[in-house]
Amino acid sequence: MGNAHRSWQDWARFFVCRSHRPLPALEQDRDYSTLPDSLARSLAIFQLGESGGGTIIRQALHNKLQGTNEYYAAALALFVEEEHRHANILAMCVRLLGGTLIRSNWTARLFVFARRLIGLRLKVVVLLAAEVVGLCYYHLLAIHLPPSRLRSQLLEIVEDERSHLYFHCDFLRSQTSTRWRKKVFVVVWRTVMFCAAVVVAVDHRKALRDLNIGLSRVLTRWRSYSGLAEALVVSESDSSRVRATVSSLDGMESCI
Repeated sequence: MGNAHRSWQDWARFFVCRSHRPLPALEQDRDYSTLPDSLARSLAIFQLGESGGGTIIRQALHNKLQGTNEYYAAALALFVEEEHRHANILAMCVRLLGGTLIRSNWTARLFVFARRLIGLRLKVVVLLAAEVVGLCYYHLLAIHLPPSRLRSQLLEIVEDERSHLYFHCDFLRSQTSTRWRKKVFVVVWRTVMFCAAVVVAVDHRKALRDLNIGLSRVLTRWRSYSGLAEALVVSESDSSRVRATVSSLDGMESCI
């Protein structure tokens, strides 16, 4: 999913097809005691962030934006359900690692605050930034874990988040049809993405350090996917080149 532009009806069907997946069964008898405690804390923060979404569904149902329809609202609601599935999987992972779920965190509050202040377009920009950050972070965590169902589930979430990136980019492309709108999007997108990257790098620095994941690798991946999202929204010709760069990066890191 993502190599061609999809109609909102196509996206709704796509999410419906994935909505029947059962929650995974993780290994209850596997010893994860060698993994750092900071990993469970880090996943608990992301779990909290995957748990919201009701406000944007209501806004999508009542919006009058050109390029959207009832199928977009339906697809967005199914996307939120998929995010809740991720929250359930991450909750299982946190408990499996001996961690504790959290009810509040300053980064989660910041994202929620930003989404509640703004309209649907900017809400989706914030969501897209969260998808890019999550996609990159889950991938880096997974490739630094030993082969296990924990690792497999994080990689499954990565694939889900990749399709979410294309979904949100399709919406934002429908809202940036003129040159000045594209320029506004680029400025807003780069600002939001920079802030999101800094916030997450600060909040998850201990887990990154404990798993020996260098900040330069994190930033390289974030820049690549941020560039892909930007190109998908404003420049289809550039998106093919950036997609090839991202694929090459994925291939190299999968061998580590």
